[in-house]
Amino acid sequence: MLDGIDERTNSEHMFMSGMAMGGVVMSMELLVGLPAGATADGVKLSAQAKQLGFELSFNGPFSLDSADGFQPGKLAGFEAGIEVDIVGRDEIDEISELFGEQANKLEKVIAFYWGGSFVEGAFAFAVAAALVAACNGVCFDPQEDELLSLEQVRQEAEILLDEARRQPAG
Repeated sequence: MLDGIDERTNSEHMFMSGMAMGGVVMSMELLVGLPAGATADGVKLSAQAKQLGFELSFNGPFSLDSADGFQPGKLAGFEAGIEVDIVGRDEIDEISELFGEQANKLEKVIAFYWGGSFVEGAFAFAVAAALVAACNGVCFDPQEDELLSLEQVRQEAEILLDEARRQPAG
């Protein structure tokens, strides 16, 4: 930390959290705000993720109209999964200040939660990147307390996926 500014990436936060808690990593969160009329299913998100450089799939049907709870899938051959919670416009007032000037265009927010593993984090960021690209979404990272560009979201997915690949099997 330099002059009160924490410059660590999410992957560093996840590693440090895991070390501080004896290898048990706390829950992480990522938010994607979507404009009115935005919709996507697993096929559309998988195709968009492929354009961004990720092999991503869902283990069952996935739709922004009905996704809720745990969503299992695969990323680059790794089994992964994230918790998904969709919050409608009528509930956004509490968190809309997080999206700044972008808040006015949002109809819903998709919240992704995961337990802190690198592969789950990579899966969350890859799905978020696909949503941002496919639906003109806006991504907010609560751990960093900032809005992220599509490129930042994509890069964080790559960093976390690289970390997952370096982890010992087992």
